[in-house]
Amino acid sequence: MLDAFYRKVLADDRLRPLFLDVAEIDLRTHLPCIRAYWCKLLLGERDGYRRNMVARHLALHARHPLQIDDFERWLKLFRETVNEDFAGPSADRAKTLATRIAGNLVQLTRSPINT
Repeated sequence: MLDAFYRKVLADDRLRPLFLDVAEIDLRTHLPCIRAYWCKLLLGERDGYRRNMVARHLALHARHPLQIDDFERWLKLFRETVNEDFAGPSADRAKTLATRIAGNLVQLTRSPINT
């Protein structure tokens, strides 16, 4: 699911520059971290993810202010990707968590989110 999601993110005119030019992510190292993050959130796995996601996004925001449209676009692509291949309680939980994550980051960066 994350591979499909990041294909969409990197094909998106709004998000691609944020991920590649501003955050300068390398998918070879980023995807394993993100997989570990979602495994922690969805499956309760505690061994993989040990980074501070909020601090990383706040540092990114300090370099390049993130806008409400950035978070809304990320969330739209995430929900679309989940809906394409998954259904049921786990899919609903993933979408709920993504909504909370986006909402929390919006609050921390002081950008109001439309729901």
